Amino acid sequence: MKYATAATSSATASHDGPAAFDPSDWAWEFLRRNPDYRADWQASVPRRLAHVTLTDGTRLLRLRRRYPRAERWGLYAFGDPSVSARRGPAFWHLDALQRTVRLRAELPAEPAKDPKGSELLALSDFRVDRVAAIGVDSVPLVLMKGPGSHVPVEISGLAALSLPFAPVFEIGGFADLNAQTELLKRLHRFAEQAPNPGSRSTFGIDERLHHALIALDESLAGKTYRQIAITIYGEKRVAEEWQGPSLFLKDRTRRLVAKGTELMKGGYRDLLL
Repeated sequence: MKYATAATSSATASHDGPAAFDPSDWAWEFLRRNPDYRADWQASVPRRLAHVTLTDGTRLLRLRRRYPRAERWGLYAFGDPSVSARRGPAFWHLDALQRTVRLRAELPAEPAKDPKGSELLALSDFRVDRVAAIGVDSVPLVLMKGPGSHVPVEISGLAALSLPFAPVFEIGGFADLNAQTELLKRLHRFAEQAPNPGSRSTFGIDERLHHALIALDESLAGKTYRQIAITIYGEKRVAEEWQGPSLFLKDRTRRLVAKGTELMKGGYRDLLL
């Protein structure tokens, strides 16, 4: 399979290229290369579930039943492995997302204020890409996808995702406090971030994951370690260092192939923090 990905193209600084990837995007890039996943996708009925884009830009998948084979991979439903991250949403399952903001939405009697007089929130206030899934339990899970980071938000009590609401955040005891505090700070940044989809990302590409993904693609295509190193580091550097006494470039290339393979075979779940 030829992977449609920006990882090895000139689009690395585009709004939907690797410079904009959050960890869930990298997870999808490695998962979609897994031959067992592709086989399960090929055998699934249907192979793709239609999602809708709400007026605020949120992409929503509403499920009428569960898809256990997709859940095995950490997804609510199968995604097409030929579609790269940011070009098609991956609907990650709640159980695969290791840290989640939990909130209860309180709907006010007055349209502009909550019962305590403070400003209301709407999903459109978060100036990042948003991917939402509503499972059979009817509780929305919204993945807020900023450049370089993401925040999963489980929302109870919200009948329609477009409605403004007063958020009541839930903390699961002191053990949950630190993780929730970090996620809430990140969520707050998403609400303050000015939208500018045409600009270059201020976040650099995660070089470790980028190189591991390139190494994986080259390895799956049958390339040698030297050929893989040339793709990543350039012919000049490989010519100068490949036979060096330290064997640094050889060892690094082997490690990148091993890391990419590990992420493809299940390690991608560790990216969904």
